[in-house]
Amino acid sequence: MFKKILGIASLLALGACASPYVATPYDRAAHNVQSITMIDDALPEKAIAYEVASVGSNFGLIGALVDAGIQASRQDAVNDALVGVKFDAEDKLEDRLVSALAVHGYKVAPLSGQPRAKRDLLETYPDAAEGVDAYLDVSITHYGYMSSGAGQPFRPSVGAEVRLVKVSDRSTLMENIIVYNPLAPIEGVVTLPPNPQYVFTNRADLLENPDRLAAGIEDALNQVADTAARLLQ
Repeated sequence: MFKKILGIASLLALGACASPYVATPYDRAAHNVQSITMIDDALPEKAIAYEVASVGSNFGLIGALVDAGIQASRQDAVNDALVGVKFDAEDKLEDRLVSALAVHGYKVAPLSGQPRAKRDLLETYPDAAEGVDAYLDVSITHYGYMSSGAGQPFRPSVGAEVRLVKVSDRSTLMENIIVYNPLAPIEGVVTLPPNPQYVFTNRADLLENPDRLAAGIEDALNQVADTAARLLQ
């Protein structure tokens, strides 16, 4: 849980930085990319269910420990609910990326067997099959639900880093960050607003209908995947 909190804090810190994030835009006319290998294992093992600045966290170390326990309990309950409806976020994201890229004329196939030591873009890339022009590396830094504070509703949230790398010389053809429903504006990244259809007032509301809970995450992942594909059009 503390590692997860640090990860979310890093995302918030990015939004507060004085220097904006600088992306590498893709110039399709300059590169003859037609076939893409998509790196597998993009998502963390668990969805988040995180409340920022909860009441308990304001009461010193003991309060922080109690808050961490509450956060962990909520996260476990949400993930148990997702397991109960057999929701596989990894498969949903991969399927959407493949179909979205196909719409833009790309041939795409996932590349399995490349587990990540941490949720980040790969430092090195494996050998690609003959005829593959580029790797698409997508790293989901977080996915699930987030609330801006005690008493505030939970909405889906996803953070993603995306990179297109040329197979022949490992040069970066495109790199960007996509954030669905950030808690604060992050200059320079692609920001997606939350779908008002998926708003949950509290923990009980989150867990009341697991199918709707899963649908909110799937909708957010779909929007991130579609946006990643549009960056390559």
